[in-house]
Amino acid sequence: MSVRRAGWLVATLVLALLGGLPATATAQPAVAAGSEKPEPLLLQAEEIVYDFERRVVTARGRVELTYGEQVLLADEIRYEEAVDTVFARGDIVLIRPDGEAVFAEEMKLTGDLERGFIEHIRARLDEDTRIAANLGLRTEGRYNIFEKAVYSPCPIRCKVRDGGPFWQIRARRVVHDQKGRTLTYYDAVLEILGVPVAYTPYFQHPDPTVERRTGFLTPSLGIGSELGVTLETPYYIDLAPNRDVTISPLISSERAPMLKVELRDLQTFGRTNLEVSGTYTEGYRRNPDADRGKVFRGHLEARGHYAVSETDRAGFDLALSTDNTYLETYGLGDSDVLTNRLYYERYRDRGYAAVNAYGFQGLRETDEQGTIPFALPVAEYHRVGEAPLGNSFWTVDAGALALTRTEGLDTQRLTAELGWELPYLGAIGDLWRLRLGLRGDLYRTDGDPGDFGGGGSRVTGRILPRVHLGWSWPLTGEVGSWQQLVEPVAALMIDRSDGNDPDIPDEDSQSFEFDETNVFLPSRFTGIDRVEEGVRAAYGVRAAAVSPGGFRISGVLGQILRLSGEDEAPANSGLGDRLSDIVGRLDLRPGPYFDLSYRFRFARDDMVFRRNDAVVTFGPPRLRFRLSYLELSDQPLPEVDRRRKEFVGALRIGLTDGLSIGAQTRRDLTENETIATSGALVYRNPCFVLTAGIERRFTSKGELRDETTFTLRIGLAGLGDLGTSAPLAGVE
Repeated sequence: MSVRRAGWLVATLVLALLGGLPATATAQPAVAAGSEKPEPLLLQAEEIVYDFERRVVTARGRVELTYGEQVLLADEIRYEEAVDTVFARGDIVLIRPDGEAVFAEEMKLTGDLERGFIEHIRARLDEDTRIAANLGLRTEGRYNIFEKAVYSPCPIRCKVRDGGPFWQIRARRVVHDQKGRTLTYYDAVLEILGVPVAYTPYFQHPDPTVERRTGFLTPSLGIGSELGVTLETPYYIDLAPNRDVTISPLISSERAPMLKVELRDLQTFGRTNLEVSGTYTEGYRRNPDADRGKVFRGHLEARGHYAVSETDRAGFDLALSTDNTYLETYGLGDSDVLTNRLYYERYRDRGYAAVNAYGFQGLRETDEQGTIPFALPVAEYHRVGEAPLGNSFWTVDAGALALTRTEGLDTQRLTAELGWELPYLGAIGDLWRLRLGLRGDLYRTDGDPGDFGGGGSRVTGRILPRVHLGWSWPLTGEVGSWQQLVEPVAALMIDRSDGNDPDIPDEDSQSFEFDETNVFLPSRFTGIDRVEEGVRAAYGVRAAAVSPGGFRISGVLGQILRLSGEDEAPANSGLGDRLSDIVGRLDLRPGPYFDLSYRFRFARDDMVFRRNDAVVTFGPPRLRFRLSYLELSDQPLPEVDRRRKEFVGALRIGLTDGLSIGAQTRRDLTENETIATSGALVYRNPCFVLTAGIERRFTSKGELRDETTFTLRIGLAGLGDLGTSAPLAGVE
């Protein structure tokens, strides 16, 4: 009896039978056990036959049975009312409400499709994850049991030459709890490229529908000369949708175990991260030959950034360590200075205000913690407003600073500056910018401002008028098919000729560098404690040219002429004479396979280069080189060697689309010794990531000496974090 000819009569009979109703009753949708609403049912096929005597419905030819949100497809489906059982055969596909699809040749299920068994089953849990088994059982409407099963999340494109997946898990039994969204394995073997590599009698992990869940993360194996063999096994705890914890014990063959805990919390108003670690092991020693006993060593790192309102922000950054070498010993960081900050800031209209508190921990061997100040408070205020003349505007800048040391000089500073600025477009397309400023500074010191040692108290103030006039003339044109830009640049800077008082300590202007980035600015000092005095003029040129094929070359060249005033810049800075050194930069990119950046500074009298800083990257994507060279003939920093030459070379080779290797070396050419050498290997495909790295460092710090470190990390899709990988020797 065909569907077209049977019409509503056959549909009524089928609905009645599958719904467990008398054949003579009015057809109603079937009701699933435990549900309040009836489940809709629809049967479609090329032919449907009803055996009244045996009470059996048989559908043949492109059969589709829809029951609620479940769909069963097959060549033939037979329903026996007496035993409330559905039999299916031939190209069977059962699609569950959660998207899981089951494939088989023969299937036996209860009428509600919630229990039964399937021979030679294949299940697709999501787009790529599949399970195949000799026999499948379904019980209690939630458990799918696979006997002699194979599981793999590898997509089809990841198959190896024999047609199998890149990796898979073979197990005597696999239980998929659809309600709990968990896969459990019994007698499981992990195979990579068809080779067994690991066995476990019991194993469990979330199914692919789970984004996050409590459990173990990918372990990390390392080998180092300081810690020996290490194994880190992170355990992730899902506390809430917006909060989680990771507990990471680190076992070392040479040191006591270390425990690290990371807490992350996300709210609508901001985010908080907290990381603490600790161990009880041999203590830090500044003298490597000194005896050291067992002590507690650890660190704290925390960050919180919050939106108090639409215009207000607040937060903190904390970083503390028990000693100078703990972080490096356990691979938690290599910073020389740990910065702690507490802040509150407000953005409103065209103004900005902030209050900060800073504390620093020095981790260099030469650092004396008592001489490192606490900055509390650091307050600042900035505002911009429109002025009545043309397009001009006025600015207000104010600040307060208090630096306190446990040993030596204490400094308090108040500063305020009123400025007026006028941008102007000239008749020939040239650009002018005039700025007038008047700043007042008030200092109070407890100690000696000269050597930062002890001494009496004093109060000092100064008034600093300033004029800055900038000019540039951007000229564009074409030569053939090339687009070109030539822009002459000049600036005139006028300051007091006696703006630096010996009673004013230099707290924020000790770091000084004269280069192409600041040659046209009003001042080269990074802070406000020191000012450039007198009248100076800066001049130079910027230029760029671009071809239709992508060839690009650009650069800048500049110099400063001091017309009056004393030179307050540090010695060897390049600003000591009436005419400064010449600074510049050249960028060359003839195509995607070559990129050169060269910065330089050379003396104007003898043309001797005092700075050479070149970085070049070249090669096709599969073979990339990166070379950098730095030469400083003189350095204006205290307690730093005057000459420095350094070379860094890196190489990245893409052997295949997924396999890359890289290496890097850093060498001190002044001392003719290698600082560090490293290598890395990364293999990745959509279901597997392998990262291995080795590094050799030739530096000393405290009890740490030359060290070799090896790391290995494996990520398996669904079992570990595929996002974990090491940079390949710094080559992009």
